[in-house]
Amino acid sequence: MPKAPSAVRPAFFAGQWYPADAAGCRHAVEAVDQGGLEPGPVRGLVAPHAGWTYSGAAAVRGWATLAKSRPDADLVVVFGSHRSESGPSTVFLGEAWDTPLGPITSARELATVLPGLVDLEEEPIDPARPDNGVELHLPLLKYFFPTAQLLMVGVAASPVGIDIGENVASLAEGAGRRSVFVGSTDLTHYGPNYGLTSHGSGDDAATWVRDTNDRGFIDRVLAHDAAGLLAHAREHDSACCPGAVAATLAALRAVGHTPAPRLVDHYLSYDVQPHSSFVGYASIVL
Repeated sequence: MPKAPSAVRPAFFAGQWYPADAAGCRHAVEAVDQGGLEPGPVRGLVAPHAGWTYSGAAAVRGWATLAKSRPDADLVVVFGSHRSESGPSTVFLGEAWDTPLGPITSARELATVLPGLVDLEEEPIDPARPDNGVELHLPLLKYFFPTAQLLMVGVAASPVGIDIGENVASLAEGAGRRSVFVGSTDLTHYGPNYGLTSHGSGDDAATWVRDTNDRGFIDRVLAHDAAGLLAHAREHDSACCPGAVAATLAALRAVGHTPAPRLVDHYLSYDVQPHSSFVGYASIVL
């Protein structure tokens, strides 16, 4: 008899972009300096999704702040995935998503309802081209919120993200869930590998990316400006997954949570290892 297909999505990037085993993941998290990270009126997070060698420190600091602020969260909504303006936007309907720290159970009772509220396709369990935009966060979710369920939504880089965020938040609130919302994106991709070389190379280019291009996107997040960050990303190539961030801001507004966001960390892969091509990373708690 043929074996039934698994309803658990594998950890495709384990052992490549982050450690393959539980001990390695825990060590990587605990090696990050989390001093000075204070809890506050935080219910959301914008954080990067590159290999942990590069963006892991920023991601860990953001997740740690979120967990200190909302330790009782029982649902983590992760908006992510690399999508164009035309999408598709997706929702994961499987039973769980595997991580080296153990599987994360999917909030299927919410996930199965969501496509009836907004235009979402099913996120495949075994995609032809696995995407790092959500997976790189999931060991951190399991570490910091070990018993929480996951609601994974891939979001197009367009204003549809605002509608998605509002509907997800209303659904979670209506179900009485103690939810937090995470928007996954890296920032400017600069250099010949990415076809963006308008400001030269080396330290001058890094300064422009850090202080101007990345900062333009970050300032719109700090201002709770979902429409503005979508426009900035489109016009300046300042974020790869702006729809996920717009969805996060919209979700927080939908539940009446709009305290002043706080920038936890911002740096470039160039700061970790200088190269002609590099990427910006930021963690912002909301």
